[in-house]
Amino acid sequence: MNSLMKNQPDFLDRARAIIAVGEICDFCLGRQFAQLGHNLSNRDRGKALRVLLAMIDRIDFRPATDCWICQMLFARLDQLANQAVQLAQAIEFDTYLFAVNLTPRIKEIDRIFSEQFGVATAESFKHDFNRELGKAFEQRFIAEQTERSQEAVKKITVAFTNPHLLFTVDLRTDRIDLHIASLYLSSRYRKLIRSIPQTRWFCRHCHGNGCTHCNFQGKMYQQSVEEIINAPIIAAAQAEDAILHGAGREDIDALMLGTGRPFIMEIVAPRRRSLDIAELKRQINSTAVGKVEIESLSIVDRSMVKAIKETKRDKRYRVVAWFAKPITQTALTEALRKLVGPIVQQTPQRVSHRRADLVRTREVIATTGEMQGSQTAELQIHCEGGLYIKELISGDDGRTVPSLTAQLGINAQVVELDVIAVLDPQGREVVGD
Repeated sequence: MNSLMKNQPDFLDRARAIIAVGEICDFCLGRQFAQLGHNLSNRDRGKALRVLLAMIDRIDFRPATDCWICQMLFARLDQLANQAVQLAQAIEFDTYLFAVNLTPRIKEIDRIFSEQFGVATAESFKHDFNRELGKAFEQRFIAEQTERSQEAVKKITVAFTNPHLLFTVDLRTDRIDLHIASLYLSSRYRKLIRSIPQTRWFCRHCHGNGCTHCNFQGKMYQQSVEEIINAPIIAAAQAEDAILHGAGREDIDALMLGTGRPFIMEIVAPRRRSLDIAELKRQINSTAVGKVEIESLSIVDRSMVKAIKETKRDKRYRVVAWFAKPITQTALTEALRKLVGPIVQQTPQRVSHRRADLVRTREVIATTGEMQGSQTAELQIHCEGGLYIKELISGDDGRTVPSLTAQLGINAQVVELDVIAVLDPQGREVVGD
């Protein structure tokens, strides 16, 4: 015995001291030595240490029945894993992650324990519990699957970034909340009719609840480009919603032509992720015929939402303008020439109720125009994204400088407005399908 005691590793002395403090489970004992040995769970390590010390010290082996650190929390792994399996039923996913919110008591005891023993080979309670809960979830989920092929089920794995399923576990209540990661589709749309907005426009009086102002619909407009496109997507993905993120937006009464406006459709909480993209595009265009149509459709990363919103894109517009008095082609051409260059715009009066009152400078790159009569002209305007075209024509009571109204010296108004091209970041028009 003396020989065994003299030659035993230092970590056995630490394990003996930890056990002497009070009843401790194999998980909490073993995780103090998590960096020792490979292909072992912390429970394996804890049990092995307990057996080894019983042999060296020649005492009866006694498994732990309580734990002063976790209060036998690891014994609830099966219960929590089963709860997570039930939440994940009928959801298509490949990756998952557990995020455990510790109780204040466990946080404090874990801190005190680390300060008292300072075992260099230890890992945190949270890391250990997350991993063990994930392992228990995988085992039970795979065992219960009957609808999926075993090959598909075996692909399921933990992912520390952008998991398809995120389980948030509150150990104070044993409650598990499930967040299903969004799926993102990229495309371009053309809007072929006027009087519909790009996205849902909730009633500003009831904020979507329904009131007399909106005829209890909750919306100012019954349809939007977003809703026309997202209906087949929501059905196919069995999703809660689908939100359109566009590369800018056109006015409600403007058409979006050419090869369309780039957008990302965020599919919220999809229960199906393997979508037939070609069939989905066909369904969207067949149900939206005459109103909206989309070009190519592809699955993209969520980072594309930020990229599409922040990327600067020039636009080309077709404008039908009306003049309060007859003008000549020469006067129009000269006035349009003077618009090329920087334009200073204060937030237009027509959107000031929902936009911050700011002063912006945007560039007009090129202009052309042909008179269609003595008081009407068709214009082509190539400009930097973010320029308000209606106000470029009208002047908005001096809030846009220069303007066509100011250059002509007579009132000018937009009769029709069409976006005919949204250019790529290099200033090129995107080629259609």
